[in-house]
Amino acid sequence: MTQKANSSLFSRDFIYLTLSVFLISTAFYFLMPTLPVYLQEVLKAGKLEVGLIIGTYTLAALLVRPISGYALDTYGRKWIFLIGIILFSLLFLFYPLAGALISLLIVRFIHGLNWGASTTAGFTLVVDLVPAEKRGRGISYFALSFTVAMSIGPVIGLKVMGHDHFTALFLVAAVVSSLGILMSFLIKYPVFKYPDNPVFSLKMLIAKRSVPVALNMLIVAAAYGGVMTFITLYAKEINLNSYTGWFFTIMAVGTALTRVFSGKLFDRYGPTLISVLGIISVSGGLLLLSHAPVLNFFLLSGFLIGVGFGVIFPTMQTMANNVVEPDRRGAANSTFLTGLDLGMGLGSVLTGVLSQSLGLSWTYNAAAILAMAGLLFFLIVSLPHYQKFAKFE
Repeated sequence: MTQKANSSLFSRDFIYLTLSVFLISTAFYFLMPTLPVYLQEVLKAGKLEVGLIIGTYTLAALLVRPISGYALDTYGRKWIFLIGIILFSLLFLFYPLAGALISLLIVRFIHGLNWGASTTAGFTLVVDLVPAEKRGRGISYFALSFTVAMSIGPVIGLKVMGHDHFTALFLVAAVVSSLGILMSFLIKYPVFKYPDNPVFSLKMLIAKRSVPVALNMLIVAAAYGGVMTFITLYAKEINLNSYTGWFFTIMAVGTALTRVFSGKLFDRYGPTLISVLGIISVSGGLLLLSHAPVLNFFLLSGFLIGVGFGVIFPTMQTMANNVVEPDRRGAANSTFLTGLDLGMGLGSVLTGVLSQSLGLSWTYNAAAILAMAGLLFFLIVSLPHYQKFAKFE
């Protein structure tokens, strides 16, 4: 357990933590639209190989999250967060040294391990730092660090990459991420109360009460994952590649707009209405994307997907934290983020596989149907479970 959260939402430590995560996330999003291009143009990878390498990153994060959650609840948050982001920043320097698909696969896997550990620690820290009655708002505002990073990261990444300036891309990403390390050393970390007799068991790796929400996140993230991985290649196919940066920007604007008020709505009214509307927005955006040779449809689809995911992510993460005791927050966040990572990874791989035979347009149609399956799961499983076990500490 940690000390009680400060009664103020926007505390000094909350701001430094948010800035730290914003900077490492910006570096992370540099590679979202550019790494598939690097893989295809430099390493001559096919679509399936692109999907597998991108998916490997999230697979690594998936594998490390349960261990990170246990470590956070047993040994504290500070050093896991610091070590994770330091190694995360250094690994950008190894990308230009990887001259073959297999070596890049290894770098990508190790990078994913550090991303998984550091982001699990960051989300656990923010729950420690914000008051319980403002948790929805706290997680939503903190998640804006990812949203703004999603907005500017791909645009800057594409600009830096320019015409095959891939080495410069990885170096700039390392520098930006290193600034996040500086912010992290300014945080006054909550005092951690170590368990008296910590005993390791497999059940300690997973927060059982958070599993239904994590599974729900997995379904929706699987629908969303193919957008993040393949949108640059899809834009090229439909002759809108010069608008890829705008797609990410508009998607991030939609996410940011919803996160400003969705947390407050959660704290006041609960998760039902905003979750339903959020999932419908994601599904509608994916359906529109599948019919997007027209520029206006292409950009509007990004906005709808951003609005929907901007609601769903912090809402479901707050749900996952509200059903556990304070000393299980590390496990709750790792369980939830495991669902997110597994969904994103599966989405990347499945999109790569399906697009080989169906094409990306029809694959996004299938993703829209999958998102609606996530809505049914929410209404039938996640919401009743949450209403049964929700607590606020």
